[in-house]
Amino acid sequence: MPVTHSKEKTAVKYLTSSVAGVIFGFTLEKGRVFEPIVLREQMLMTNFTMLKMFLSASATAMLSFSVLMMIPGTCNKMDRALNEFVKSLGTKTAVSAALGGAILGCGMTLAGSCPGMVLIQVGAAVQNAWYTLLGALFGALLYALTECSVHCRLEARHPPRYHTVDQYLESPYFNLVLPLVAMIGTSVFALELLKPWTTEVEVSGDGIFATRAWPPYVAGVIVGLLQIPLVLTIGDTLGTTSGLMALVARTPVTPLLEKIGFRLTKYRKNLTTLWQIFFMGGAIGGAFLSSTLSNTRGSIRGVHPLCSFGGGLLMIYGSRVGGGCTSGHGLSGMGLMMLLSVVAVPAMFGAGISTAFLLKHVFDIPIDQL
Repeated sequence: MPVTHSKEKTAVKYLTSSVAGVIFGFTLEKGRVFEPIVLREQMLMTNFTMLKMFLSASATAMLSFSVLMMIPGTCNKMDRALNEFVKSLGTKTAVSAALGGAILGCGMTLAGSCPGMVLIQVGAAVQNAWYTLLGALFGALLYALTECSVHCRLEARHPPRYHTVDQYLESPYFNLVLPLVAMIGTSVFALELLKPWTTEVEVSGDGIFATRAWPPYVAGVIVGLLQIPLVLTIGDTLGTTSGLMALVARTPVTPLLEKIGFRLTKYRKNLTTLWQIFFMGGAIGGAFLSSTLSNTRGSIRGVHPLCSFGGGLLMIYGSRVGGGCTSGHGLSGMGLMMLLSVVAVPAMFGAGISTAFLLKHVFDIPIDQL
């Protein structure tokens, strides 16, 4: 009986992660934030579609976590999810978060993607998206090879006293969330007044599912709400790079790689990240479905194969050095008010913006021709 119950619980986890992945992929495809030109223009501060979606998702995640923390029947599950996030950071420091975030940001601009978005690009058949995914897998392998030396140089010598902003300020989480969400909501509203989303992305098609685009703030709210089923069913939060590491660790060539120094055993044996593989598969399927319904699959221009591959490699390597990606640190970490996420996210976008401006204004390379 206990074995049967355990199998049923596992099946529910994988089903939930798959369905959540489909919704994630469908929603981000409709939000258009997966288009390489949209991301690059965001880094040049000429298109704010990504920022509107990102801020909306972070604010919704904060509210979702707040509600889960206050309900007696779900507060324990929320505590577990928070502990899982802290555990995933291991001995990461502010230096590793900043360095990893900066490497990730550079990769985002080069590839016109991010670790979660590359799944959407593959599902929507964006040109050269498979090169980005291949680069991401090589980035995971490179991190596995260098993980020990990186940790030796950047790991914390002593456990941190505080993990979250609310712990550091000794203030209840909810008391900090309300003004933050109000500020974020006001910012998104101001951005929308300044640059309406219909002027930043192409809008066509009829019907809620057949239309090419949804408002980015609507997409952000839906993505933020996905935190609720993941916390309640899986006991974890949104994130993708650990899933890529787990995927690489389960390839047939893994035993050979480990003989030459790749440390992938812990990712293969760690079943807690297995749900992310189902989530990633669902995300690709959701993007495929959305782009097919709107008749846009295969119509989005990608970036140069070298930029795709190199950017994908930097994205994943940076994510692992910093302990999280745009989903992990950006949505979940910021939603939980993790101190390391507060360091990683500005470094991420700061490096991405610097890279974009460097390419355009110093090297005089049109951002849409890379």
